Amino acid sequence: MIVARAHWLAPDGSPVDGSIEVAGGRIRLRPGDPGPAEGAGVIDASGCLVLPGLVDPHVHLREPGQAWKEGVANGSRAAAAGGITTLFDMPNDRPPTTTTARLAEKASIFERSCVVNWGLHLHALPEPERVDPTTIASAKLYMARASEAPGLSDPAGVEAVLRAYPRVTVHAEDGTLFPVAAGLPHDLARPRHAVVAALGILEGALRRISVEGRPRVVLCHAATAEEVAWLRRLKAEGFDLYGETCPHYLYFTATDARRVGSLLQVNPPLRDPADRDALLEAVADGTIDWIASDHAPHAPEEKAGPHPPSGIAGAERALPLLLHLRDRGVLSWVRLVEVGCARAAACYGLAGRGGIHDGAAADLVLVRKGEAPVVRPPVTRAATDVYRDVALGWHVVTTLVGGVVVVRDGTPVKTPGPPPGRRIVP
Repeated sequence: MIVARAHWLAPDGSPVDGSIEVAGGRIRLRPGDPGPAEGAGVIDASGCLVLPGLVDPHVHLREPGQAWKEGVANGSRAAAAGGITTLFDMPNDRPPTTTTARLAEKASIFERSCVVNWGLHLHALPEPERVDPTTIASAKLYMARASEAPGLSDPAGVEAVLRAYPRVTVHAEDGTLFPVAAGLPHDLARPRHAVVAALGILEGALRRISVEGRPRVVLCHAATAEEVAWLRRLKAEGFDLYGETCPHYLYFTATDARRVGSLLQVNPPLRDPADRDALLEAVADGTIDWIASDHAPHAPEEKAGPHPPSGIAGAERALPLLLHLRDRGVLSWVRLVEVGCARAAACYGLAGRGGIHDGAAADLVLVRKGEAPVVRPPVTRAATDVYRDVALGWHVVTTLVGGVVVVRDGTPVKTPGPPPGRRIVP
């Protein structure tokens, strides 16, 4: 396969024109060579920008247990439509992925159904068996309840998880501090001081562990200025620490959530404009390492019900949202690649998925900028797009996973044989 008349970015962000040869799931660049005009196996990239596929380490595809909300097959198609070519699925399933047996059951579903590359997180608890860390993306520490398993915020339990696994991802809200009063706005029902307390517990546990014994820690979906300050301080001290945020924290605030309602209800909650501004600054300066979708779909009737669940389905807008931040001046081209794939690839040990270079994985996305936004029906079973009023100037045209076209003209397509996505064990 040849991606002809291509335009892509060099590692320093400078533009390159030529063609990209795809063979054996890898790429070879041909700068200055436009490639063949037409023919079998030729993708005409005229008018497009070719970018590396996104690495999204934080999605919820709701299978096993709640496939009717999304499912691996449909959710991975939605991800591909948003330019995501590698994803890691979170473990708060029904039942939660807490053991080797449950991990194997879930892996079999992904092997049969996932059209993009994938990995799995483990739901970390202090007492069950220790799962082989080479089979998981991370051990996920939920400090507030996120499944039928309890939240874990007691210092001894947190420390036990940190000692047990070399890479730990953290949802930092101390659920024991949530007020019991009913009817509060969502951001007050999960108050800011619960985040601050969770960070204190996490930091205390890390400091009780020797430098040699500490794991790599990922602070998931940072939503507050306090988390930004915490990341800056501990990174400056040399902790092996990565920061993640999500598009909804960069585009919306608690005021929007109160106006729009349950479609913007998410955990952790949306916060204040000052928090959004702190996050945007942290994304620009590198304190935040990457932007993950936290794709968390629910059925429309659930979101419209009297007790709506938390979660925003945003995977299929992932790359256009990053490109919109680039157009706004928040991101340089180099930072766009870093927050989209390179930093997550570095954290999780994904060789060949940090940019476009000779020998890189043939996980590519062709995007096009237009004056009018392209409106397509949502792929996700959540059947909604919370970003519909954001004037996104870019849209995904084609997505390749391992050199196989999975999105054409912006629409997911069926591929012959088994799905092209493969398991990536960091």
